[in-house]
Amino acid sequence: MLTPETNARWRAVRPFAWPGIAAIIAGGLVAAAVAHRPVQALVWMSAYLVLIVGVAQIVFGAGQAWLSERAPSRGWVTGEWVIFNLGNAGVIAGTLAGSFDLVAAGTALFALGIALFLWEVRGGTHRAWLLAYRILLGLVFLSSLVGLVLTLHAH
Repeated sequence: MLTPETNARWRAVRPFAWPGIAAIIAGGLVAAAVAHRPVQALVWMSAYLVLIVGVAQIVFGAGQAWLSERAPSRGWVTGEWVIFNLGNAGVIAGTLAGSFDLVAAGTALFALGIALFLWEVRGGTHRAWLLAYRILLGLVFLSSLVGLVLTLHAH
């Protein structure tokens, strides 16, 4: 039986789940399309779509919905969703266009999105899961900084 609290938590996951699933499918389609003639930027984009826009977004959304003290509000989730996905769009567009400034702006939004996910789980009670979630957020954040440095050195 679903309680109102459980329903609210599931509703908080949905905005991240659907685009995450779509990104995983899109990444697979891009990989299939370039498999016979790989283009470095498109291979990177395929991996980014699957791992970050897809899997990470689903895990971050589900993690915050279930680990936070109470279900995140619709407004909070909407703001996170917009910031996180605009950041991803900026990173992808900047990488494909060869624009460091766009990659940097996208990375800044992406980092803000990660900070918002981190902020929302403060006060949660599942200590071991919270630690794992926070470590994952930190690792993904660090990987974004590595990507930013690699983009800077490529220009």
